[in-house]
Amino acid sequence: MYKITTQERMLQNLAVEYEKVGDPRLPACSRKAGALLETCCTIMDLKGVGISRVSSVYGYVKLASAMSQNYYPERLGKLYLINAPWGFSTVFSVVKGWLDPITVEKIHVLGSGYQKELLQQVPAENLPKIFGGTCDCPGGCAFGDEGPWTDPQFAKPPKWQQEGEKKAEIINNENVNPAAPAGAAAQAPVAAPAPTAEQAADEIKPAPAPQ
Repeated sequence: MYKITTQERMLQNLAVEYEKVGDPRLPACSRKAGALLETCCTIMDLKGVGISRVSSVYGYVKLASAMSQNYYPERLGKLYLINAPWGFSTVFSVVKGWLDPITVEKIHVLGSGYQKELLQQVPAENLPKIFGGTCDCPGGCAFGDEGPWTDPQFAKPPKWQQEGEKKAEIINNENVNPAAPAGAAAQAPVAAPAPTAEQAADEIKPAPAPQ
């Protein structure tokens, strides 16, 4: 993975996904389910990661887990690390020392026989085929964004999008100070009219100096 991206970009993408989970995804899922849903299930496939590269995965998992517990503690329901290479569990035991025990309980390290446990957590129709489910999104589930949040019946614009649209509303200066027609001479500024005698009499006079 590090051949095409960096750890920093992967963490930034994770943060973006967590923000989307908070709004609009979970609210849309809650509307469809008719009940409040507050957590998500994350699957990280370690297939092809040899023991020699475990250290790089260890670094990412450590930072990703810390981000989850520090900034999105109520979003992470389960984190499955599947196709973990031999010896990864031993290495991951070091990561556990940096995390809150509650977060550690949510993380599950599985080898190649992960399908049964995943299907206990995720319905087959929602689990990608490559992980043992029946979901087959056009173009691949890894690149899809299917869900209640794309269904007009349950989807609503996220709050962050609404706030962005409000900030984009600016005063149209041409409505306040319309531009002169092409070829017309610019209008000279008009001086304010002099106050009338009555207006001048109503002005606040300075207090007299003390005797």
